[in-house]
Amino acid sequence: MNTNWLNRLALIVLALAPLAAPAQIVQETSGQIAQDFELVVPLYKSRVLASTTPIDRVSVGNPDIADILVLRSRELYVLGKDLGTTNVLLWNDDDELIGSIAVEVAHDLEGLKRKLFELLPTEQIDVYAAQRSIVLSGSVSSIASMDAALQLAQGYLAQVGTAVKEQAFEQESAGGGDRTAGQVINLMQVAGAQQVMLEVKVAEIARTELRKFEMQFNAINVGGDRWNLGAVNGGATFPDAEFGTEGLRIPVFGEQAPFGPVVDEFLPNPLSISDTGFFASLLTGNSLVNLTLDAAKQNGLAKILAEPTLTTLSGQEARFLSGGEFPIPVPQGLNGVTVEFKEFGVGLQFVPVVLGSGHVNLKLNISVSELTGTNNVILNAQGTASTFLVPALSKRSASATVELMDGQTMGIAGLINEELREAVNKFPGLGSIPILGNLFRSSEFVKGETELIILVTPRLARPLPKDQIRLPTDDFIEPNAKDFYLLGRLEGKAPESRAETATEPTAQNTGGVQSGFGQSIE
Repeated sequence: MNTNWLNRLALIVLALAPLAAPAQIVQETSGQIAQDFELVVPLYKSRVLASTTPIDRVSVGNPDIADILVLRSRELYVLGKDLGTTNVLLWNDDDELIGSIAVEVAHDLEGLKRKLFELLPTEQIDVYAAQRSIVLSGSVSSIASMDAALQLAQGYLAQVGTAVKEQAFEQESAGGGDRTAGQVINLMQVAGAQQVMLEVKVAEIARTELRKFEMQFNAINVGGDRWNLGAVNGGATFPDAEFGTEGLRIPVFGEQAPFGPVVDEFLPNPLSISDTGFFASLLTGNSLVNLTLDAAKQNGLAKILAEPTLTTLSGQEARFLSGGEFPIPVPQGLNGVTVEFKEFGVGLQFVPVVLGSGHVNLKLNISVSELTGTNNVILNAQGTASTFLVPALSKRSASATVELMDGQTMGIAGLINEELREAVNKFPGLGSIPILGNLFRSSEFVKGETELIILVTPRLARPLPKDQIRLPTDDFIEPNAKDFYLLGRLEGKAPESRAETATEPTAQNTGGVQSGFGQSIE
C-alpha cells in the first residue's frame, strides 16, 4: 500500500461525532482499523455526524434499527427507528473501508431524567437502559413518588409499544421474531418508616325500654240442654260433632263432620305469664272463668367498646379478627348437605399507603358483629332427624378511604338510632269501655336508642428495644395452694424484692391501674 495513502488514512475521522463535538481520531495499524466508534442514538431521534474524509458508500447491518443517509460527502445522518444494536460500515470513493460505527438505539433516558427532575426534584432516582426495558433505581421518600416515577417511565415505553404493533405484520411476513415493548424494572427503595400501626376504637351504647300490659281470658257458661255461651281472648279449639245411630258423637281424626262445633268440648289455649303479672280463676256449678294479666316493665343497657390494633407494611393488606365462627348448612344436590362457617366478632381489614410529608392513605373495612337470640333459623335436614339452628347476627360495619397525618384521629362512622314501637290489641266491644276496658285489651310499648362511633388513628410504627416492651402477662403471678384454697386469691403475691423495684402504677377512677397494654382491673 502507498505510504502517502497510509499517512492520509491516519488523519481520517473514523470515529464520528455530532457537529458540535470535535472530531475523533482512531489509530490505524497495518492498514486495519483497530477500534470501532460507538454511537448511542435516542429512539425516534436523529444525529448528524461529520467526517474529515469523504464518504462514498455506507452499509447498515439492520435497517430496522437505524436509518443511515449520506447528506454530503462528509456528513452522515443517523435516525433511531427501533430499540437494539447494529453497525454501519463506511467506504470511500476507492471502495476502501475507512470506518465502522457501532450504533445502539436506546430509550430517551436524558428526556426521562429531565422529567423526573422537574416533577420530583427532591428524589434521588437513577435511570438505566437494559435492552428494551428501563431500570429505575435509587431512594424515594414515599410510595406516591415511586408510583409517579414508574408511570413516567411507562409513558416512554408506550411509544415503543405502538411501534411494535405497527411493525407486527411486517415482522411476521419477513419471518422475524416477536419484539415486545419491554418493561419498567423497579429497583427503587422507599426511605423512612413504612410500617403503619392502625388503632381503631368502636364505642357503642344501647338503651332499651319495654312496657307491656297483656290480658288473656276464657269463660264458658253451660246454661241448659241446648245453649252454651262463652268468650275467649287468646284462642281456642272446638271439635266437630255428628249424629249417628247411637246419637250425637264426635268423629275421630280424618272423618268428615256434617255438624258444627261442640261447645262441651271447649279447649282454650293455655294461659301463661312470661315474667310478672296477676291471674284469677272462678268456678261455679255451670260457669268457668280464667284470667291472666301479664304486666312488665324492663329497662336495658348495653355497652360495647372494641379497640383493635394492627400493624402492616405500606401497600400491604392486613386482617384482624377477634371472635369466632358458627356453622351454616348448605344443600348440595338432592340429599347432600355441607357445612360452611361464618365469622363473627371484631374484624378489621385495611390497606395503608404512606405518602409524602407523613401522610397515610387508609382503605378501611371495620365490622363488629355478635350472635343474637332473635330471628334464628331452624332447619330440618331432609331424610334425617337432624335439626340445624342457624343463629342470627347483629352487625355494625363501615368501609371508607381516608387520608391522615401520623397520629391524627378521625371518626369514619357515627350512628344515632332511635326506635319506637307501640301496639294495642283489645276485645271487641269490651275493650273500649272506659277504665274497665283495660281488663279486655293488651298494650305494648318498646323504645330503643343506640349511639355508635368508630375512630381510627394511624401511626408510623418503628421497632422498640426488647427491654421496653411490656406484656399483659408480666404482672401475673400464679397463686400457690395457700393463696388459692385458704385466701381465695386468683393471683399470687409478688416477692418483696420485686415489689420494691416495680414502678408504681397510675391510679384511675375506674378502680384499676393503667398499664402499657390497656387496663388491669384489681
